[in-house]
Amino acid sequence: MDIKNLKLNLEKILNNSDKAIIVPHNRADCDAIASALGISLYAKKLKKSSYILMNDPVPADFSVGKMIDETRKDYNIINLNKYKKITDGNDCFILTDVNKNNLICANDFLKDPEKVLIIDHHDPDDNTVKSNYQYIDTNYSSASEIVTHLLNVSKIKIPANIANFLYSGIYLDTSFFKRNICPQTFVQIQNLIESGADVDLVNRLFSEKLSNILKVKGMMENTQLISYMIALIAANEEEEYTTVEIAKAADEALGLGVDAAFAIGRIEDGEISISGRSRSDINIGCIMGQLGGGGNATSGATKINDSTVPEVEEQLKKVLRPSYYKKEEKKK
Repeated sequence: MDIKNLKLNLEKILNNSDKAIIVPHNRADCDAIASALGISLYAKKLKKSSYILMNDPVPADFSVGKMIDETRKDYNIINLNKYKKITDGNDCFILTDVNKNNLICANDFLKDPEKVLIIDHHDPDDNTVKSNYQYIDTNYSSASEIVTHLLNVSKIKIPANIANFLYSGIYLDTSFFKRNICPQTFVQIQNLIESGADVDLVNRLFSEKLSNILKVKGMMENTQLISYMIALIAANEEEEYTTVEIAKAADEALGLGVDAAFAIGRIEDGEISISGRSRSDINIGCIMGQLGGGGNATSGATKINDSTVPEVEEQLKKVLRPSYYKKEEKKK
């Protein structure tokens, strides 16, 4: 499906529904919420009611909280309990930055594939939501890049604050323009700057604090080579990290010259997060999918409840062992 088909299908599903329910993944990050806001902007231009459905008690990180606070007065952001009170059975659902049914809060409502549209850049698998309208393209850096392209093709003016958020989504999902980028990515970045995105503001928003840098460096001290091609970081069980810090550690470990790197750490509410990075020979999305998460060939993540860092480390090694430990053993 090309971007023009996405436009046609989005307008079709919006026009055939009473309202649009836009669903980012649980614990939405910048890319998920920014792309959701972009689709809500699209619905608003078609004079169609839309709601962003998020059931997390609090935003997972500061930047998402800032996005929500700044847009709440102009965009409807609701939780699952409120949605149950307003649904009339003729809603369409638009998933942004996610395609897996185990990573969203609205799975019980996605009964009709004709009423579901997916916009994502992560690989599909057996857990992908049933939908007749799937725009899943791993060539894009992010869902924010897809939505920016869609808005520009549709000639919809992007307000400066939404341009900032979409820019942020691309900025973070490319690890500050270090990976998953192509010429088309920079075309959309230019479009956002022309729409009013403030590059300096975004850079300041995501500039690393010394405390964050030191936490990532602390994680790096636990780097181990679990085969001759894979680095793994299992963080201190007593320390709590953000998903951004864990992702940063995986990025740093990949820079050591290995083919793939994984970082594991405890986040809020006792969950354990894994972030993976690869140079593409090892499919991170496939590995994370086996652990209940997702991603694409070079990047992915998952979160696991009711477990410890050492237990999750063993789960990851169990997934990796059949495919990637044999080569090490043969080498010996």
